[in-house]
Amino acid sequence: MDPLQGTVRLVYTAQHRPITQHDLPALIDRVHAQVGVPVVLIWDNHSSHRGARMREELAARPWLSVVHLPTYAPELNPVEALWSHLKRVLANRAFRGVDELEKVLRSHLRSVQKRPGLLRGFIRSVGLDPDSFPSIT
Repeated sequence: MDPLQGTVRLVYTAQHRPITQHDLPALIDRVHAQVGVPVVLIWDNHSSHRGARMREELAARPWLSVVHLPTYAPELNPVEALWSHLKRVLANRAFRGVDELEKVLRSHLRSVQKRPGLLRGFIRSVGLDPDSFPSIT
């Protein structure tokens, strides 16, 4: 068995403006460069993910597999389980400003990154099997 079969990693970005469809290809490329392995992208059905330009961009990346979620199905999105986890961690806490909130969020996201079992649990919580994702060949 490939030692990286089913390896799950959380990669996130924080910026102070919305990510547009023009930003997405470069962001996907940065993720691939950061992890250095094939990428499985689990994507909701946002309009910026469905356009012809984006379909072409995705098809041009042989190292990328995409799992498209149905429209209006947050219960199938593992990121929703991550947000739920973070909300419980941050509940009943006051922050002095956006900078402090961002610092705390980054700290908790780094903590989650170090817990592959938790990440796999987020994926399993929506009925996906992380072991079924393509492995490195």
